[in-house]
Amino acid sequence: MIREFKEAFNSLAHQEAQNVHIPFTEENYAVIEKENWLQGILKKGHFHMYGKGGFTLVELIVVTSIVAILAAVATPAYINYVNRTKQGEAASYLFTARLEMEEFYTDNGRYASTIQCLPSFGSAACLANCGNCANSATEHYYTFNVSACVPGSGATQPYYQVLAQRKVYSYAASDQLTISATTDTPVIQNTKALSFSVFKWLFQ
Repeated sequence: MIREFKEAFNSLAHQEAQNVHIPFTEENYAVIEKENWLQGILKKGHFHMYGKGGFTLVELIVVTSIVAILAAVATPAYINYVNRTKQGEAASYLFTARLEMEEFYTDNGRYASTIQCLPSFGSAACLANCGNCANSATEHYYTFNVSACVPGSGATQPYYQVLAQRKVYSYAASDQLTISATTDTPVIQNTKALSFSVFKWLFQ
């Protein structure tokens, strides 16, 4: 009896030295077993095998394909958005040109024959001597000029047309907007000038 008690005591001391928990109830037995199993894996050096991860070739191809598709869809939409924003700024300048043309007519009895006769498009020196002004001005990526002008005297009805144009793509015609004495809003002359083509952009 005494011998059996000593053997049980020595076994208990050995287990405490090895940090192995002895379950005292059935409720925490599974938890302690799991902890002992994890400790065994850590001691054997096999834990890195369970935590190691990576991508297969198929996964990389799928991800690359998805990114390429999104780029192919998003890039033209973004480029078109930027181009239409610039076109909107040009239209705003045409509205300004129309107002200044009417003011010029009120002051001089005729429409300006050159774009730099208008305050928003010409310099101070040019406005002082409008006869020497050039008929070209660049504002926000667009070039403006008076493309048609009829004097206010004579039998012909006074008339003007201001043109804004910009070469957007080498494979397409220039983007052109006009406003005149007979139009209240800018008119887009080439509706396909801003159409972005990935194929033409890459190969033409």
